[in-house]
Order: sequence, then structure tokens, then C-alpha cells
Amino acid sequence: METQSSSCCAKGQCQSTQTSSVQIREVDGKKAIAAFVDLPWALYKNDTNWVPPLKMAVKDLLAPKHPVYETCDVKLFLAYKNGQCCGRIMGVVNHHHNQFHNEKAAQFGFFEAVNDSEVANALLKKVEDWSLAQGMEMVRGPFSPSSNYECGLLVEGFHDAPQIMMTYNPPYFQNLIEGADYQKSMDLLAYQFDMSFVMPEKISKISKKVEASANITYRTINMKNWASEVALMREIYNTAWEKNWGFIPMTEDEFAHTAKDLKTVIDPNLVLFVYVKNEPAGFIVGLPDYNQIFKTIPNGKLFPTGLFKLLTGKKKITRFRVLTMGVKEKFRNLGLASLMYVKAYENARKTYRECEMSWILESNFNMNRPLQLMGATPYKRYRIFEKVLRVH
Repeated sequence: METQSSSCCAKGQCQSTQTSSVQIREVDGKKAIAAFVDLPWALYKNDTNWVPPLKMAVKDLLAPKHPVYETCDVKLFLAYKNGQCCGRIMGVVNHHHNQFHNEKAAQFGFFEAVNDSEVANALLKKVEDWSLAQGMEMVRGPFSPSSNYECGLLVEGFHDAPQIMMTYNPPYFQNLIEGADYQKSMDLLAYQFDMSFVMPEKISKISKKVEASANITYRTINMKNWASEVALMREIYNTAWEKNWGFIPMTEDEFAHTAKDLKTVIDPNLVLFVYVKNEPAGFIVGLPDYNQIFKTIPNGKLFPTGLFKLLTGKKKITRFRVLTMGVKEKFRNLGLASLMYVKAYENARKTYRECEMSWILESNFNMNRPLQLMGATPYKRYRIFEKVLRVH
């Protein structure tokens, strides 16, 4: 991961770009990374819906050794105005994405800023100039740092705290980004269920028919065989989503790194595999909404009290999020999705009162339609923006 300069601008640690009264500094060093990580605590201190992340998790994701950066070049920037740190952004050139989609597209992510168009324009302009220097023709975002992690800008649904691994931002962010001449590229939807709902008869009938087939079997995850289960999830994931908008296949190291973090929060009853003639065909993964606990951890630190809250708070979690579900293309006409919906519903309603399914491309009819039949509503909307760059 390429980084330069310090957010604290310690002697010899920063290169600055002056834009009017806004100063943009490239990030380098522990103090600068700390400023980059800490900025949201100042921006959201009065926002009751914001859920502070665990700082150790954010630092891990920003660390150059993280596997995502094996295929990316990145730059981190901080904005200062009147001597105060007031914004941040990451510029990303994801070579894996560009090869997979045959594009010359950069991304921006980790965007945070005060409600000041001068600050936002300076940050985005810095990423655009850097992207042009890398030979890119457009910028999309936010991706922090790719579509396999937190992405999208919240544009509808500010009434509720985000669920685990979903983004949150104040409403004015949309005006800042659109004010810098960014246009909508794609919307991502989040659906909400009250788990007391009754599964539609149509879906139940399909599920029963599928379950009765001698060729189709299903099971929950086996936590004792974690490594092999992770390999199986990656194989299905990279196959089932390969034609989706914005999809980037995950490398073995990257998927394993992500799975390592998920192992501590997984509820085995929320992870289901389905097979056709003993061939892995699809899976669904739900996670308890640990954001309900993270919200109570002071300053995003596990010590001295955060770890205790994390370990003892699981029983207080009342909602979960389905963060991924997919069926390999050659099996999509067999009704496997209905089976997974029903079995996940039956397992989850014993423990949880509410479910979120997110995120889902607004253009994905095959996912949106069944959820709407089940009575779910798209209660939150996240937007990916893009801007075509002018090559000088």
C-alpha cells in the first residue's frame, strides 16, 4: 500500500497540497494513520445512529500487509482547514477489478468530511489527479477499499443504526459528492424483515419440493472443519457472483483473512450450504448484528471493558444480517434459493426478531423479487457514484 506524509505533518513526514484554504496531506507514519482512523469520532460525536468501529479492525484493514493490497495501489489523504483535521479519503487503483472488468477505473473510499464543499472538493480532486497519473479514466466510490468490503453512500434510511459491516454517513455527504460532479452509478438496497412474518406459500411449496429431491441436500456450517468450509465458501462465492456488477473475485489469502475475522462472530445456524448430487451449489451466510454491541464499546477500543462487552453481549443481540447468498449459475433453475430462504428463516426466528438482507443491486431482479414477495421493504439505499476524468 503506497502512503506518504503525516496527518500531524511532523517534520520530514508530509507533502502538502494547498487548495484555497484547504490543505491536503498524504498520510504516512503511525500518528498520521491514527488521525485517519480517529477522525470519525470527532465528526459523529453527536450522532446517535453512528456505530463506532473497532479501531484495531480499521487499522488492520488499512495495513499494507492486508491481502487486499496485493492487487491494489492506494493513497491516503487528510484534509486540514484552519489547522484542524476535517476530512479524509483513500484513492484506490484495483488492478484485479480493472483486469476482470476490462476498465481503467479508480475508486475512492473511507470518505469522511465536515459539511464543507471546499474540503470535499479538495479531497476528491486529489484522488482524481492521482488517478489520472495512474492512467485511469474514471473514479467510482465509495469502496472501502473494494466491493468486497464496506461500500456505498447511505442516501435513504438515516433513521436507524447500520447493521454489521454496513456503512453509515450523514445526509449532507450526498450533496458534497454530487457537488463535485459525481453521478449515480448504481444503487445498493437493504431489505428489512420482522421475523414474525409468515413465509409465502409459493416459496414454501418450492422449498418442500426441492427438499424432497433425492439429488439435493443441505447442511449448516461445520465449525470444526473451518479451513475446508472457508475454501468451500470462496469457491461458491467466486463462481456465483462472477457476472454481478462491480464484482471482484477474492484471492485465497484475502478470503481467508476476512473469514478469520468472521469466525468469532458467526452463528452456525445462520450459515447454510446446499448441494446438488453432492456438488456444492450455493450458500447463505447470516451474521448476528454485533453492531448492537459495538455501539456500547467506548471509543472503539476492546480494552479494558470492550472485550467483556463483546464476549457477554451476544445474548442481547436481537437482529441479524444476511450478508451474502448465491447459487452457481448452472443450478439457478432448481429452486435452491427458496430452500435456503426457508431453512434460514426457520433457524433464525428461534433467536432473532429482525433480519436485514443487504446489500443487493437494484438491478438484480432475481434477488429483489422474492424478498418483496416475502413482504420485505427496501428500507435503506446506498449509492455508488462515478465521475469520468478529463485526460489532459
